[in-house]
Amino acid sequence: MNGLPTDRSPANTILRLVAAGVVSSRAQAARVTGMARSTIGLHVDQMLRDGVLAETEEPQGARGRPAKELTIGKGAGYVVDVIFDRTNTCVAISDASAAIVDSRVIEILLNPDPEAVLQRVFEAADELLAGHGLELADIRQVIASVPAPVDFHKGVTAHRTIMAGWERIQIAGILSEHFECPALMDNDANLMALGAATTLHADELPLLHLQLSTGIGAGLITSDAKIHRGADGSAGDIGHLRIDSRSEARCQCGKVGCIGAYASLHAVMSQLGIERGTDADPRSDRKALMQLVRRADPAATAALRDAAVHLGHLTAILVDMFNPRTIVLGGAMVELSDDVLSTIRGVVYQEAMSIATRRLVISPSRLGNKAALVGAARLGADELLEASPRTVAHVVRHADAVR
Repeated sequence: MNGLPTDRSPANTILRLVAAGVVSSRAQAARVTGMARSTIGLHVDQMLRDGVLAETEEPQGARGRPAKELTIGKGAGYVVDVIFDRTNTCVAISDASAAIVDSRVIEILLNPDPEAVLQRVFEAADELLAGHGLELADIRQVIASVPAPVDFHKGVTAHRTIMAGWERIQIAGILSEHFECPALMDNDANLMALGAATTLHADELPLLHLQLSTGIGAGLITSDAKIHRGADGSAGDIGHLRIDSRSEARCQCGKVGCIGAYASLHAVMSQLGIERGTDADPRSDRKALMQLVRRADPAATAALRDAAVHLGHLTAILVDMFNPRTIVLGGAMVELSDDVLSTIRGVVYQEAMSIATRRLVISPSRLGNKAALVGAARLGADELLEASPRTVAHVVRHADAVR
């Protein structure tokens, strides 16, 4: 994660349990961890002094002493989450428990002016920090989500036509420099998958999240609740898998025959002759499609069903390959019509191997357009809790030294 040892010190273990909501008192921490109460007290007291934990009194009624509740403190640091999207960008602040402190949506097109978008991001972040009495030094991590293939290690987009104009922009580096802390950038499908995983129990993993919108992307969460990114961060970029070598249908990536050229929202609207949204109203194309769907227009119904069948075939292959326990379908394609979900589900159960589908659950997203933000907050919290040098590492070293 950040290059520090991954073994858990007692202090880090306690901090993680509090952040996860598993324990809220010293007594609970002792029961859950098996540590002596004196050991718990030593580490908790040190983290209270450093502000990483906070302890508040909770009234217990007329009889007995008030209970003291442990919560994450300001000293654990905060995360700036930036969710870039084609027609707007969301900026948020989250804490070490992955709770969203506050957020703001900026109505600005992603293309073609990266500098203008980034400047608006910085302004929104400044306003959010000021509104909650926070300073730049309180920010210890930045997480960015982009709707494009990503070189996760370099923090740049990895395709010259998707997010045109951003391909040479060191997005993670710029965010890191501005906020004076580490920054990570990931594909939106990965962060949506991580967000969806927060709504599931451990026995509902692995999770395959499919984002079916203007593009088609997949995020895979392993059984130990980690994002599977592959060797270079490109895992899940399924929208550009070629399904017809003889086709002349052109995808937004520039190639022909991609699944995205048949089954994406853009493909459906193009098939129906719906013109793309304008700068004045970038969502006009989606509005036009929604009106056709609501009127049960035969051409729109057929186009959506054809797209859903293609997506069902693709999903069945992914089920056989990855054997997920849960599939979550999100994005505008699923939101347009219940028939999209039911068609995909039917094709998957018919075509995928029975051993892979006998306990498989396929459901729509519970988080909607907040999935990437929830995932970014979760990833940011994990980074904070990995004990970055400016946060928990000092507490861990100090507490262990005096133990």
